[in-house]
Amino acid sequence: MSVFAISDLHLGFAVNKPMDIFGSAWKNHSSKIKTNWTQTAGNDDLILVPGDISWGMNFSEAEEDLKFLNSLPGKKYISRGNHDYWWGSLNKVMQFVGSSIVPLQRNAIDCGGFVLAASKGWNTPLWDGFKPSSDSKLYRRELDRMKLTLERAAELKGPGQKLVYMMHFPPVIDGEPSEFAELLSRAEVSLCLYGHLHEKWSPSVNMEHGGVKYRIVSADYLNFKPLDITAEVYSQ
Repeated sequence: MSVFAISDLHLGFAVNKPMDIFGSAWKNHSSKIKTNWTQTAGNDDLILVPGDISWGMNFSEAEEDLKFLNSLPGKKYISRGNHDYWWGSLNKVMQFVGSSIVPLQRNAIDCGGFVLAASKGWNTPLWDGFKPSSDSKLYRRELDRMKLTLERAAELKGPGQKLVYMMHFPPVIDGEPSEFAELLSRAEVSLCLYGHLHEKWSPSVNMEHGGVKYRIVSADYLNFKPLDITAEVYSQ
């Protein structure tokens, strides 16, 4: 069994949201995702998807996007991004997504060879666009949520297992670790997957800090092909 990761699918089969306005790379991007995904992953593999799955504003608008995701090979573990407005309570999402999709929201799950945990995160004070008046409260709230999520993960983690964390917002900005990154380091997370960033990627989007490897998995960064992280999630 292999493990892959990809985020920011930005599907919108039921809404008028053409992604190619953000660049030619996004033209017919859902077809690129389907082709690359089916050529890369098998039905027994795991695919981790940290957010921005659908442009749908509700379950009805997201339905076709989730059917598309459900039809692709493998078992998908998904978490929420800032554009996933369709995402309600975890119980409702679990009832709505397809049989091959497992939603994670501020919780953790034992994936056998590793423990996977997830929360959304938020813009950090390291970001130039950070606005204390609107971002500080949400930033502190997401820090508290990460602490609780990591506590739950620690309860599941067995001897020899690695702890993998997926969040949507970047916990490191231009090589600088945020408080999110410090929490991940103290919890002995091995690998953190994140997305959210598009274009103008700095050389440090993939980096290591405090024993944690950081990997950006935004779909356009990966040329819409799931990234093989098998060697990074299983203990050697």
